[in-house]
Amino acid sequence: MPAHFFYADGCIMPSFSELRDVNPLIMAATAPTPVYNIYYDAEQRHIRMDWNGYATSAQFREGTEYMLKLLVEHRAHKVLADIKSMTLIGQEDQNYVKFNFLPRAIERGFRAIALVRPSSYFNALAVESISYRVQQTSVQIRIFDSLAEAQAWLQETV
Repeated sequence: MPAHFFYADGCIMPSFSELRDVNPLIMAATAPTPVYNIYYDAEQRHIRMDWNGYATSAQFREGTEYMLKLLVEHRAHKVLADIKSMTLIGQEDQNYVKFNFLPRAIERGFRAIALVRPSSYFNALAVESISYRVQQTSVQIRIFDSLAEAQAWLQETV
């Protein structure tokens, strides 16, 4: 019987092995967690991040570091992040992204990120804070209401 991951909203996510069976271009070195699913999409040539519910600081940093690892391994420059269902990025983690993670990611080739707008009001404020800092760098960033809009924009970027 295939393994599935149940998310906070009750949705069922297929396991990575099932995803690879459907689309062999999806490559992953680690299994998704109930909080995040991060992988390299070889067909689109970008890193895909799907966040769901509340991530502890350790989970958030683990996920962002894994994204950076995949970015470097696959020489990718773009990230598609669906954070619609993510509850909150705490203040310490916002600072971590802005002042620790972001400079290292830029140094390693990070050039563009498309985000799906979080439905959580407080996470939307957190993302705005991070976005403001990102806009002061060489990274292109846009926030969209739908995954389709985010994907379309990301395909057109450098």
